[in-house]
Amino acid sequence: MSTAPYHAIVYGPIKLPRLGITLGVNPVPTQREGCASDCVYCKTGVAASVPIISRIKGLPSSGVVVTSAARKLIEMQRAGEKIETLAVTGDMDPTGHGHLLEISENLRDLRNKWFPKADLVLLSESRALTCPELRAVCTIYDEPVFRFDWGTAKTYETFRPGAELEYKTVFERLAQIDRVILQASFVQGALDNSSDKELAVWLKKVEELRPREVHITTPEGTRKGVKPVSASRLEEIAAKVTERTGTATVVVAETAQAVG
Repeated sequence: MSTAPYHAIVYGPIKLPRLGITLGVNPVPTQREGCASDCVYCKTGVAASVPIISRIKGLPSSGVVVTSAARKLIEMQRAGEKIETLAVTGDMDPTGHGHLLEISENLRDLRNKWFPKADLVLLSESRALTCPELRAVCTIYDEPVFRFDWGTAKTYETFRPGAELEYKTVFERLAQIDRVILQASFVQGALDNSSDKELAVWLKKVEELRPREVHITTPEGTRKGVKPVSASRLEEIAAKVTERTGTATVVVAETAQAVG
């Protein structure tokens, strides 16, 4: 989900398979040349050739984030460029920003003024989930998308050793979000959440969360002995989700491309 170059507050546009031409806004940029969260499905440097609008030390204020986004949106609109999605995401979890509600409200206003046909999307790795009024934040977005790959605390801890949030906390906070969209990345090999056993417990949790949609994906390539699952297995998983929960389920590719 995260395709921002390190330190970029605004990046893109890039073309994403499901979201189309996307401008990214990253409220919580990293401070080092490396992923802040060493996860098995992380893809770093995907958008490394995309222009960076702002660089900043420390957590950017809401004003800096909004101003950076406004400048780029106005520039693109005046140049006759097109975006289909304004996505709040990044190389860390945007839900870790304490003023995400203010940022989101301003981005909605900017979207409405400059690109009213674009979708406003939140893409969260479900790592922080600590911003105040998270439930209110999510009502602002056309698509609030949160990662949820794990059916048990044991699987969660295996995939995210040393995670700040406990599995129970992640689940409880996601359960409070209306119209939530879940994204799950399935892998096999050194780590595996795609077996029938793992899938059964994950499906039970998805059923309890009652998401609006579920997006199914797998990372490209092999990393640390962790391999992607086959396209046919993804389709099987998607069918099981729909059969078990009645929820619309989409298989999503992971490839992103720079635009222009």
